[in-house]
Amino acid sequence: MGGLASLLSGSSRVLRAAEPIMPTRVVFFVTAHGHTPNSWKMSVPGGSPAAVAERALTPLTVDEMSTVLQPLHPFRDRLLVLEGLANTVNLANLAEATATGGDNNNHSLAVAGLLTANRVRQTPGSPCTGGARSIDQELATRLTAPGRFGSRVYGYDYTPNLTVAPFSFLGPAQAAPKVASPTVAYQDLLGVYVPPPTGETPTRAQVINSLRPSVLDTVGREYEFLSPRLDRAGRERLDSHRALIRDLENSLGAGPSAVCDPSFDASGHEVEQFMRLVRMAFACDLTRVVTFVAPVPQTTEIGYPADATVHRYEHQSIAGGSTCGAMYDPTAEQAIVDLGVWYAGHFAYLLEQLDAVIEGSGTMLDNTIVVWLTELATGTHHHDDTFAVIAGGGNTGLRTGRYVRYPQMIVNPMAGFPLLGPSTNQLLVSVLRAMGQPDNSFGLTSVADAVGGSISLTGPLDELFG
Repeated sequence: MGGLASLLSGSSRVLRAAEPIMPTRVVFFVTAHGHTPNSWKMSVPGGSPAAVAERALTPLTVDEMSTVLQPLHPFRDRLLVLEGLANTVNLANLAEATATGGDNNNHSLAVAGLLTANRVRQTPGSPCTGGARSIDQELATRLTAPGRFGSRVYGYDYTPNLTVAPFSFLGPAQAAPKVASPTVAYQDLLGVYVPPPTGETPTRAQVINSLRPSVLDTVGREYEFLSPRLDRAGRERLDSHRALIRDLENSLGAGPSAVCDPSFDASGHEVEQFMRLVRMAFACDLTRVVTFVAPVPQTTEIGYPADATVHRYEHQSIAGGSTCGAMYDPTAEQAIVDLGVWYAGHFAYLLEQLDAVIEGSGTMLDNTIVVWLTELATGTHHHDDTFAVIAGGGNTGLRTGRYVRYPQMIVNPMAGFPLLGPSTNQLLVSVLRAMGQPDNSFGLTSVADAVGGSISLTGPLDELFG
């Protein structure tokens, strides 16, 4: 049993009390397509293109940061911005699909491979899908506990070329359930969600679920009914359990100053509602892993004509860069820059929410690793030199406040394509390490390059720690 309602079990309550006061958590914040490189990259004065180079973010003014990163300026000391990484596995998947006649649609491959870091599942006549468990669901299997969900997946469908993008996978071709309504997500967290009526006679489970919103009152009445029927030892056990229920009831009514405030604020943009739910889920320790798939907004929401689409703008956003033959349009480029800023604003709001919860001598953000990844390196379907930002996690060993640029010196799996930097597999290994896991690999451990060599995908990015 997951959610807040399961805390009604006395044994669950004891286990929760024995857990660390400040657990480590992770959020994967995923956005569709990719950014234009000029909108997010920054110079590294004196840095060699043939070696890892870095630049301190903390001393910078807001105007000294790149356009997409400017909304994150208040958190610059808590950021790791990574340039030069490559979705190497996606390039290997593309090479294999091109050679064998499989689904080589860049969107399908990118979605299936982004968080799985593995070979995609190819089925003749169908779009490819995830070929393995994704990192969020791997962490979910390790971090679940009585009274706590392994993970929650929130957000929106993304359907380029009629391919729905789940991003999160329980296993091969098994998309993780995703909740697209903040209200339903809230009810789910508290264990009070009741599916819409079907017209059929409710099952026992459905009836019980319908009573959950008033379960504390119901349990109290049951005590009064049962107590006279029990012997002394039974009444003592019942009284002990009743004390646990009363403790839970008091914690629920402690008001907004309590760390765990299980209330729902339905104001503002839906994305903001989800970000507040993430804060609540972590503060109440209802889960320690969240994946959020950000929406692709209508163009009017970012100030552009209603007859345009983000998908079209993405393809036209880089001069000479599209893989589909779309012509460059400077208006499209600016639209994708503005889209990146829109996403960054929502990402910053999540950081604000986490940073508002005091934990020990710091905040929840210090104990949470927030990873922003894009489906593609660019909207023009590239997989090399991708965008990645890590925020928070200061108590996990990550050394934040830096812009880190990796050299691109690795032969691509695709002949004639650009040289690559380290793989995003290694970024995911780094996240596992920061979460206290011992792994040295995640997903594939190596792929072939275009000239018969082998590309290692193992080990963390050591430069992120220190």
